[in-house]
Amino acid sequence: MELRTLRYLVAIADAGTMTAAAQLLHVSQPALSRQIMDLEEELHTTIFDRSGRVISLTSSGTYLVNRARQILALTDGTVAALDQQTPLSGPLSIGLGESPLNQPVLTAAAQLVQQYPAVHLRIYSGNADEIFERLDHGLLDFGVVIDPADKNKYAWTSIPGRNIWGLAMLPTAPLAKKKGITPADMARLPIMVSDRAAVQQMVENWLGALLTENQVVTRYNLIYNAALLTKAGVGYAVTLSHLLDPTDQTLTFIPFTPKLTTAMTLIWPKNSIQSPVARAFLKIFDEKKDLE
Repeated sequence: MELRTLRYLVAIADAGTMTAAAQLLHVSQPALSRQIMDLEEELHTTIFDRSGRVISLTSSGTYLVNRARQILALTDGTVAALDQQTPLSGPLSIGLGESPLNQPVLTAAAQLVQQYPAVHLRIYSGNADEIFERLDHGLLDFGVVIDPADKNKYAWTSIPGRNIWGLAMLPTAPLAKKKGITPADMARLPIMVSDRAAVQQMVENWLGALLTENQVVTRYNLIYNAALLTKAGVGYAVTLSHLLDPTDQTLTFIPFTPKLTTAMTLIWPKNSIQSPVARAFLKIFDEKKDLE
């Protein structure tokens, strides 16, 4: 299985037809079809369903295309990291949690791509566990995670500012008029909480008690859909103050008291050869952080 064949496979999946992909790749359609049939024979599986007028990926094909994208991203990043002969160019991939505290990171990335137009910025949004996984597989150069998060196996630097935790609820909820939510207020509430174990443990440490399975009505990875469930009256969402749209009057955020805040961190793999693009980004970020 050659890298060229994987590039052909991804091109077909993106173009939607063998003919369109052949035109983009500047190869003949029969030659492209032969490459894919050879790959299917090599892997003993069917990649494309050819029974209709338009070919479509089988379940095995979908899996292979997703893996091919990861392999090609890792390969291209490795080549860029080792190539010292060309001007600064190539991808910069950053994974981010949801927070306005991301701004210094994005400002540094924006300055880099403005200085070096051949640098291509890729942004991935996800929670800490998802960002860790993509870093571990070489699919990200950097990640920004919201604590609590286990950063011990990564190199990292702090990001200025703190995130404030509390509850999102309907404006008509009994607790909506309070200035702060206490552990006693949480005793019998139906709670929606992040599916990250570290976040649930943080909340339980603040509560001084365990959240029971009966009390946790929903677990989520990003807040948007949990906010919709909150609007539907399903329960109260444990979240951060900045994640709710301040112009949206259909939900209210009340912070925890005693106050519960956490930091954010920029992380990257330890003991790995960073690409020139990644090193340039980190230099700009450190310079901007020193000015904060």
